[in-house]
Amino acid sequence: MNFLMPKDIVNGAMLPRFSGKPVSIIGRVRDLDANGMHFTIESTDGLVVKIIPDTPINSPMRGWIEVSGHSTGTEIEAREFVCFDNEDFDCKGYNELCSLLYLVPNAAS
Repeated sequence: MNFLMPKDIVNGAMLPRFSGKPVSIIGRVRDLDANGMHFTIESTDGLVVKIIPDTPINSPMRGWIEVSGHSTGTEIEAREFVCFDNEDFDCKGYNELCSLLYLVPNAAS
């Protein structure tokens, strides 16, 4: 997956709706598996989402992160992710964006 490839912008509650599709989600890193095989984020709408990277993570992760990958409905098989340095993020605005993008059919395509 490439960050330039089309993907749906989602929050945690929307993952089942986009199962099998490329998605992008933002959340705060909660914990990283000791072997680096998966980690969890708290999405902007407060849901815990398991992220499965395509290669094990071998460095510390913290703060806000954007994850791009394929939704399985409850998890994301991650292809790419970007960690942000900022402590604050406008969760309410992001969730509103997620809702507005899909209010009108095909508006985001």
